Amino acid sequence: MQVSHKKTSVTYPRVRLLYLTLAGLILLGILIQGYLIGTSTFAGTAWGRATHGTLGLLLLLLTLLLPLAALLARLPGKMTIWSAVLFVLTLLQVTLAGFARSVPFLAALHPSNAMLLFGLNVILIIQGWQMRGKQSPEMEQAQTAKALPDDGGARHQVPLEINLATGDFLLYTLISVGVLTLFLLNRNDVVNAVKALNPGFSQSEIDGLVFSIQVIVVGAHLFFGTCTACLAFLIRTGKNWVRIVSSVVAGLVVLEICYEWLSPTDVPAVLAPNQRIYAVFVQILMILMILSSATLQWVPQASRDFFSAEKRQVS
Repeated sequence: MQVSHKKTSVTYPRVRLLYLTLAGLILLGILIQGYLIGTSTFAGTAWGRATHGTLGLLLLLLTLLLPLAALLARLPGKMTIWSAVLFVLTLLQVTLAGFARSVPFLAALHPSNAMLLFGLNVILIIQGWQMRGKQSPEMEQAQTAKALPDDGGARHQVPLEINLATGDFLLYTLISVGVLTLFLLNRNDVVNAVKALNPGFSQSEIDGLVFSIQVIVVGAHLFFGTCTACLAFLIRTGKNWVRIVSSVVAGLVVLEICYEWLSPTDVPAVLAPNQRIYAVFVQILMILMILSSATLQWVPQASRDFFSAEKRQVS
């Protein structure tokens, strides 16, 4: 027990330092983004706008890692949630930039959202700095357990790997909502793609086909989004059937995203070439998160013990 406390006391400060490092890099990136777009607006540089877009993707990746680092560092739940909100706002920031031509008044929210990103990031850095020297939850639980009677192992803690799997599923759900919103807002691009593929169709036939495509895409995203959101919480119960179902859903999600890549009327295909890379990048993130969640439920020994413990209790 003493060794475990020493290990925990060393591990958590390091992970919390990682959290602060990520948050600091994000803050620095936001400031650089302002400078880059300034060089494009006031100096007319082409490299400023191009670098602005590339750095935006990098910030999206960093903000994706931030809530995962919060889970690893066992930060308070509110900090983890707000870290996930920061990722959602960053995803929204990338999405808003794509509406410059189709919905310019919506794209005009881009700088306002950037200010929200900056403010929320500063708050998270301050809270993370305040959490540096605080005791880890495991040590607090261990001290509390000494004062409680032994329950024969009936209660078992949810391992870190399962918490990470939960986070992956929830982040996938949030991204799926963003992709669906992007698809619905680009309806005109879908119509143009359908017209190009079916030049002999009448307007009513085109409208009917577009409606069918929207029903399929919306239905798929709502179905998988609902499944992953529910499974994110169910896997914490330790039920083995939930682990099996979540793995099946993960496989179906990967197939669905691959279908989107091949479809000439789905999100990546209907976007402009300079925007398509953003959609593909986000979809790759979705695949990585969904596969990571399934892997975290099966591979780590702590996860296998977690689900095995539930089976032993049932038997």
